[in-house]
Amino acid sequence: MDYSLANALRYNMQGIRRIINFYDVNCAYMRKLRQRVGNNEFLKFPTDMEIVPGIGIWHVHGHQPQCFSRYAPLYIEGAGWIDGEVIETLWSILNVVSASTRGMSSPHRQELLNFQMNDSNFMKMICMGRHLSAKWKNALSTSRAAGRAFDSLDSGVPEAERRHWMDMERAALNTQVDDPSAMDIFQLKTNKAASIRTVEMDLLGQHASSVETPQGTVTWLAQGLAIEESTIHVMKDQRSLKSTATDVQKLAVVRRMDRLSSDISKFIDAATAYMGSAIEDHDDTAADEAESEWEEQNDDPQSDLPLPFIHIPALPLPSSLGRRNCNEHGLAALADLELQLRIRQANDALHSIRFTLADKAVLFRTEVRHASNQSANTCAWGKVHQADTVLSRHAQIYKKCRKAMIALEADEILLERYKPLVDQDLKVTTAISNPNGSVHRMENLA
Repeated sequence: MDYSLANALRYNMQGIRRIINFYDVNCAYMRKLRQRVGNNEFLKFPTDMEIVPGIGIWHVHGHQPQCFSRYAPLYIEGAGWIDGEVIETLWSILNVVSASTRGMSSPHRQELLNFQMNDSNFMKMICMGRHLSAKWKNALSTSRAAGRAFDSLDSGVPEAERRHWMDMERAALNTQVDDPSAMDIFQLKTNKAASIRTVEMDLLGQHASSVETPQGTVTWLAQGLAIEESTIHVMKDQRSLKSTATDVQKLAVVRRMDRLSSDISKFIDAATAYMGSAIEDHDDTAADEAESEWEEQNDDPQSDLPLPFIHIPALPLPSSLGRRNCNEHGLAALADLELQLRIRQANDALHSIRFTLADKAVLFRTEVRHASNQSANTCAWGKVHQADTVLSRHAQIYKKCRKAMIALEADEILLERYKPLVDQDLKVTTAISNPNGSVHRMENLA
């Protein structure tokens, strides 16, 4: 590769001081290129020529995420709207004759492929004018569409921030060759929302010496939220039991329900120290009716099993009392603490939903669509159903969090951010996991 590149840069390159070099692994190849050439007495590079490394679109998506902004032609100034590939674009043509070469001998196969490539080169030569004209017309139309999409985005950016971004862009492009990591500013950066454990540690430090709430209030509330999640998981597992379930499977669920009932009893016993007389206003039947209604909506006739009935009472949390009752009993600080924990619990649920949807999309692309027989298809769909089960659990947790936010009278801005979860939000499209799709490259950012 060094020999080919060195000779190419010395052939008919008078007056050219900047070239763009595309190679499948340029991220590793270009690191010590000039050092290798400098140590070789037979290879010479023009000293005043700038070599901009690039990786073709087809290959760059198989690299690490940061390679896209560092080496993709879309981020190279002057590269234009190209794919940066040569041989790969001919595969569609060679695929036509690939089947006929399987039974050929090596000389016959080589002769056929040479004939096919010569024909391809000849057709390129005689059709070059027509294709370039069509590409020019397409470039004009798409540039206008891209300009309109960019203007719609640019119109909503403040002038000071626009100038700051332009300065950052120019600085990154100027140092792209010497420091490709400067192009990382074009990477999409998303900050993960704080989890419930992170906020719990922060609240423990803030309320260690608080006089508004007793010692251990944050831990008690966090335990209550964890018990609620365990209740949802146990109910889902109980409903998933079929008539063919073994005694071992039934016993495992009953034991979990018994442990859950014990944890709830301990939680209720400790509630008096944190809620005082307000616990007398706690309505246990309301939550049971809500859970019973939810059970009826998810009724499965095959899961009517003779399991022992274990009563799971509702938890005496500030959200079960409501903001008004909390204020009347002097529990406003306790309600605020639960609201903060509920927000982070909703963040965790949404994060899990997002990852489960991604796993489901991968299952469709790697398992379901490639199942070649009935056994593989059944196994693939079994994994999809397992993902659906996990998804429904996290969705139920999020709905419970939002219901608690409403009971705690969260402001409209917060409720607008944490919107109701609908069935459409839990559907996934596998198109987003195919970054090489030709359609996505033409989509506008707006």
